Amino acid sequence: SRGLSDKEPVELAKKLKLDSILDKPVSELSGGQMQRVLIARAIIGDPGILLFDEPTASIDSESRQIFQSVIHELNQRIPIVMVTHDASAIAQEVKHIACMNQELYIHDVGKVSEENLEKVYGCPVDLIAHGVPHRVLKSHNGHR
Repeated sequence: SRGLSDKEPVELAKKLKLDSILDKPVSELSGGQMQRVLIARAIIGDPGILLFDEPTASIDSESRQIFQSVIHELNQRIPIVMVTHDASAIAQEVKHIACMNQELYIHDVGKVSEENLEKVYGCPVDLIAHGVPHRVLKSHNGHR
């Protein structure tokens, strides 16, 4: 553990856009703010690895963008393991993806195929490049 300088927690608060809410009681924080506080707390502990379980669940788009930016930067220094059901939360910079649905499928970057995702999700899947307009899903097994 290298320890943090006195400036790093202040810089981290700014990066996570927490500097304006530092005096707020925890009970008044939004889901996204609370998530960012927990991320800051983990980072300040100077871990050798970060583990996230559904880190983008119940957070707004601003918090999601901040999270992905900070995760990208952190992953230059330390390994990050993230569990999520939200495929859009998976950053483009990931090195490996493990998908699980009764069987484990492990993919290297750029190797995730529609075929393998269909096995994981148990239904047809369209892979859509980031930035392309979002699609509205058609009916699925008779449900709309």
